[in-house]
Amino acid sequence: MRLKLLVILLAGLSLATTTAEGEIFRRDGALTVATYNVCNLFDTINDPGIRDNLPTPEHYRHKIEALARVIGELGPDMIGLCEVENAAVLRDLTTTAPLDSVPYRLLHYESPDRRGIDVALLYRADRIETIASEPIRFSTDYPTRDVLRVELRILGSERRMVVYVLHLPSRRGGYSQATRMRETIAATIGEQAAREEPGVGVIVLGDLNDTPASGLVRRMLATEATGLRCLTAAAHRKGIGSYAWRDSWLMYDHILVNREVNAIGDARVFRRPWMLTATGRFRGYPDRAISDHLPVYIRILY
Repeated sequence: MRLKLLVILLAGLSLATTTAEGEIFRRDGALTVATYNVCNLFDTINDPGIRDNLPTPEHYRHKIEALARVIGELGPDMIGLCEVENAAVLRDLTTTAPLDSVPYRLLHYESPDRRGIDVALLYRADRIETIASEPIRFSTDYPTRDVLRVELRILGSERRMVVYVLHLPSRRGGYSQATRMRETIAATIGEQAAREEPGVGVIVLGDLNDTPASGLVRRMLATEATGLRCLTAAAHRKGIGSYAWRDSWLMYDHILVNREVNAIGDARVFRRPWMLTATGRFRGYPDRAISDHLPVYIRILY
């Protein structure tokens, strides 16, 4: 089974179109939009009441530098991030080479999640301007991360978009309760996406903790009523995923768009050999010292 995992992994390497320098190919009139679960990006400060994992200063610096390298090589114009503790870790990330030479701005709100992890959005201020942003909170009975909603405009054009960044609850810690909350959030965001102003592009992205084939995605998000289509479904059908589990690749990180978003093809998984575990039992899996997920991205015309 592990051989199958490696074969799928190597096949997926061809999904990213790169130049000789390894940068994502960029052309006028197109943007790269990505989502990335950065896996417990905690600072080194112990916060009372939060179940945060405290890295050593050395481990924290290594993770920040590695994540900056991943994002730098991917080169997104905007990227939704999951599992960040606070704005301080995002500032450390964006001021680390090679991101320190890119005009990234960050959007982040503190959420009531028990583990202290939130979602955030990084965007290039030389290509995108934000009009408004807000956190969407769902319940105090089951504290979880907020959904981030951002209205933005693409500079040099009249194109307006709304981006939702999600990280749905996992099934840990109470399957039925987590499932109800996941379905509540997904259904609410699907309905809200459908009510956005006509002519405005809508992008829903993040870690849904489920695959494109799940009922959660097919019946609550990617439906005729919401007007959203799931761009990660094609890769999932080919056995390509963003998260490795028991020698299988699972597509847990998603990008969905409405009809106003002109996507160039389907979503792709971004990976490089140095982002993967090189030896041992989990050889070929994402290197957990960086993240246990891989980024997913799309290219859009505007």
